[in-house]
Amino acid sequence: MRLTRRQFTLGASAAAQPTRKPPSILFIQADDLRFDDMSSIGNTVLKTPNLDRIAAGGVRFENAFVTTAICCCSRACVLTGQNMRRHGIEDFAKPLSAAQMAKTYPVLLRNAGYRTAFLGKFAIGAPNPGILNLSLPKDQFDFWYGFPQSINFKQTVNGKDRHLTPLMTEKAIEFLRSVPSDQPFAMSLNFKEPHGPFNYFDPGRPSRYKDAAIPAPSTHTKEDFEALPEFLRRSLNGNKDGQWPAGAEEKRVADTRIDYHLVAGVDEAVGKIMAVLAELDRDRETVVIFTSDNGSMRGAHGLTGKWIMFEESIRVPLVIRDPRLPASRRGTVRKEMALNIDLAPTILSLAGVPADPGMQGRDLSPLLADRKRPWRSDWYYEHTYNTPPARLPIPRTEGVRGERWKYVRYPGTKPVYEQLFDLAADPVERNNLAEKPEHRSLLSRLRRRCDELRRAAA
Repeated sequence: MRLTRRQFTLGASAAAQPTRKPPSILFIQADDLRFDDMSSIGNTVLKTPNLDRIAAGGVRFENAFVTTAICCCSRACVLTGQNMRRHGIEDFAKPLSAAQMAKTYPVLLRNAGYRTAFLGKFAIGAPNPGILNLSLPKDQFDFWYGFPQSINFKQTVNGKDRHLTPLMTEKAIEFLRSVPSDQPFAMSLNFKEPHGPFNYFDPGRPSRYKDAAIPAPSTHTKEDFEALPEFLRRSLNGNKDGQWPAGAEEKRVADTRIDYHLVAGVDEAVGKIMAVLAELDRDRETVVIFTSDNGSMRGAHGLTGKWIMFEESIRVPLVIRDPRLPASRRGTVRKEMALNIDLAPTILSLAGVPADPGMQGRDLSPLLADRKRPWRSDWYYEHTYNTPPARLPIPRTEGVRGERWKYVRYPGTKPVYEQLFDLAADPVERNNLAEKPEHRSLLSRLRRRCDELRRAAA
């Protein structure tokens, strides 16, 4: 039975004495945003003052990753707190079942008395009539403005073209103003930026980056691209002929300028929403989490897209601002490896709501408070989705990402192609050590560890 907001007691029974008011949760997720797409993280071109303000008031996880770098899988990981191998969302067609949805963090919060909202890209399950209630589960939220994977930035409202992001911002503010002051809320705000299509831009926002100089990744070279195996060069990350394309640098610069323009739009939207939180006097009781569903190669190794296990693809920003923490914790950085599957148990812990036993992620809240905890030293990555036959393929990928060593294998290749990187000596993953005799023992150990972690992920 759902508790009323008067009965809400931080996980205690309805008969128990009320405890202090639980925090509200504002979860903000971008789409294809890289780990370094914030000026406070060191990006010298992109300006993100509002996101930087959240980081300055919170804790940033320097080593945050997704366990599968594609939106449908990653978003299911966030909602369920489970690896892809357990939640089973491996493509864009299948939705979470009703039983699975009932164990996601927003539904658990709603059952505990939170007023919940979902805005933006949902992208778990194709919105076919037979599964519409699962692929676009508006009945599971108090407020819904969600969309499938293929949503466009151009929206027509009352016969007028509108850009999706200002609309989402207006809807988010509408929701915030509708929540009773004595009820906690949990709003999931899922921006489409900087994901394409790049065919419609907010006419009210001229780009500040159309002429910006964009530094190239150190591995954006013909030599780095040609050092890759042919199946990667001819994959969706590369191009059909597997050759370094003419105009690669020009395209990288043009695409990054667009990305930065779009990210700046997210930053402005976040600023407006945070201003309303302050106006409503709820900013001091609201935990704000900012992250992305995956990263983007954006020219590193001459590649585009995500999917594979290079750092640019799997690493994301993660900032958690909990205003209840002491001032000494604000603006701090944690080096522990945080995963997208950690977000659901963390949100539930912050709200005082028990996590579902099937969740595989770990609660990050002790790290926010700087309490000592044994932590993971490695984790399992997996990507299995392939594209329709008309498109270039995405190679299946799995591996182990440790604190120093990264092991990658591509199960669909014959013989199986492997990569081994020493991230301490080679953080840009230029030197594949898998065939070096001196690393034979380490390679064998990491193969076994990959198998162990795969079994544990199920």
